[in-house]
Amino acid sequence: MRLLFVVRDLGLGGVERCVVLVGSWLAARGFKVTVAMLGGSRNLWGARTATLEIVDLSGAWHPKKPWTWFAGWCALRGLAQRHDAVIAATFLMPLYLTWAATRGLGRRVLGWVHGPLAEVDARAHMNPLHRRACQYIYRRLPELVFVSAHARDSLARWLGHESGVVGQGVAQRWQVIPNFVEPQPARPAGPVRDPLRLLFVGRVAEEKQPALWLDALMALDRLGHAATLTVVGDGPLLPWLQEEAVRRGLQEHLIIAGRQDDIGAWLADADWLLLTSLFEGCPLVVLEAMRAGLPVVSTRAGGVYELFAEREADFVTGHASGEAIAALIVAQAPHHAEHAAWLRWRADAYSPDALGARWLHLLENTR
Repeated sequence: MRLLFVVRDLGLGGVERCVVLVGSWLAARGFKVTVAMLGGSRNLWGARTATLEIVDLSGAWHPKKPWTWFAGWCALRGLAQRHDAVIAATFLMPLYLTWAATRGLGRRVLGWVHGPLAEVDARAHMNPLHRRACQYIYRRLPELVFVSAHARDSLARWLGHESGVVGQGVAQRWQVIPNFVEPQPARPAGPVRDPLRLLFVGRVAEEKQPALWLDALMALDRLGHAATLTVVGDGPLLPWLQEEAVRRGLQEHLIIAGRQDDIGAWLADADWLLLTSLFEGCPLVVLEAMRAGLPVVSTRAGGVYELFAEREADFVTGHASGEAIAALIVAQAPHHAEHAAWLRWRADAYSPDALGARWLHLLENTR
């Protein structure tokens, strides 16, 4: 089977990583996988994409240059004609151009929804034209794949389905296949350390609520627990974070590691992973922590709670505050080893082979 993913580019974002992971897994099982890049020529995945055909269309098409739109449409349509199925890997431009370029071709077209769009729109205040265009296309795409039930229900609310409930006919075309990550080296067993070692991995931006990280450090100190926080990543609020840490007298407790391509060593050296996002679909970093056996403390950030099933209360705070995060860390501490073992066991449900089999079933069986 020939499969085409449409993306902006292949940077280090979560969507791009998912495309590489799923695409390379399918390629290893005989699929001919192509990735079309619309917004840029970056491919930061190197050998990971060696089994994929990477096509850079950014030189032929630019969203802010209307005179290039027809050329971009023709280029993507030509690619789509060579493939059996086309997946718009994210919303906005990949969604728009996939929809336009596949009209009348008779190809199978799927949309891949990674985030809870009702929450994303509420926070980011999407341009009304983009909102209407995305809603129009998502209502008409034959099939949608979601990374979590939360993302599915969020789209249902965003599209105006009453109470976020979808009808039976729609539900049959809307499939949930969570993200997966590669195996991680198991974190060394042992007691939590003094000071406690907290870890954040991701983009230092408003939607990650970095003020909560410093609030948690201060709350832990008030509870008699010294702690350090290592931040692996960069982003627009990184300078603010460093300045705010100095203002609060926490500069000795904050370690900035910058962006890292391989976070395995950082997971192995931490005692807890923090996730404090305003919204998430199916966060890859939490899956990586689970596979490594690193306990997690998270706010109720969208689909993250689904990863913990009936044990949500062990890993997710009741509300988003430094005090709540610190209290959950202190409550977890006596059960640290047991939580680590359970997370490793739970992560088996999110292995590449378990979830890749669901992608195979989806793609090999038309509805």
